[in-house]
Amino acid sequence: MELYIVRHGQSESNAGLEIDDPALTQTGRLQARLAGEALKNVRFDKVYVSHLKRAVQTAAEILSAQNAENVLEVLPELAECSSRDHVAREETLRSLWPRMTVGGLQTRPFENDAARAAWCLETCVYRNAYTGDLPVTKHTDEGDQRENGLNVLIVCHGMFNAHLIGQLVHFPFDKNMVVSQYNACINRFQLYTVNGVRRIRFRSFNNTAHLPEELLT
Repeated sequence: MELYIVRHGQSESNAGLEIDDPALTQTGRLQARLAGEALKNVRFDKVYVSHLKRAVQTAAEILSAQNAENVLEVLPELAECSSRDHVAREETLRSLWPRMTVGGLQTRPFENDAARAAWCLETCVYRNAYTGDLPVTKHTDEGDQRENGLNVLIVCHGMFNAHLIGQLVHFPFDKNMVVSQYNACINRFQLYTVNGVRRIRFRSFNNTAHLPEELLT
C-alpha cells in the first residue's frame, strides 16, 4: 500500500488572522491544487480528512486537480492538536465537497494526542495496508514481500502530521521538537510485509518540489 500524508494549504490563521476554523487563503488553494497536479497519476482508493475546513478544502482542491470523484471520509480525530471546539456545520463541509461520509463532528476522548494518532493510524492506515489478501509482489533475499495495490491519502495538519509520521517511523513526536511541514507538503510511505512481518518504507518527507519558491509557506 502507498500512503500519502499531506498538510493543508495555507490557511487564514497561517496568514495572521485569528479565526476559530479558518479556511484556505487564495495562496492555500493554489498550493493544494499544485499538490493535486503533482499526484495526478495516483488514483486514491481512500481519502481521509479532518473535519476542519482547511483540510476539506485542500482535499477538494487535490481531487479537483486530478479530475477525481472520491468520497471523502471525514474523521474529527485527524484534527490539529490545538484545535478549538468550534467547527463548521456538516452542510458547510458538504458545500466544499458533496461526496463525503461524516461519522460525526466531535472527536472521541483520548488520553493524549499520541493515543489519538495511534487510533488514526490503525483506522486509516494499518487496516487498509495489512488486512485482506496481500499478493506476492516479489521475492527478496529476506523472503516474500507482499502488499496490496491500495493508495491512501490523509489530509490533515502540521503538528498532527508530526505525530502520525513519528509513530510510523517509531520516533515519537515531542511537543518541544520542530518537525518541518510546509503548507501542502507531501509525505509518502510504502507499507508491506516480508514473511508476514509488517514493514514501512519511508519514501519522502515534507516534499515541496511541486511548489515554486514564492509559494513555500
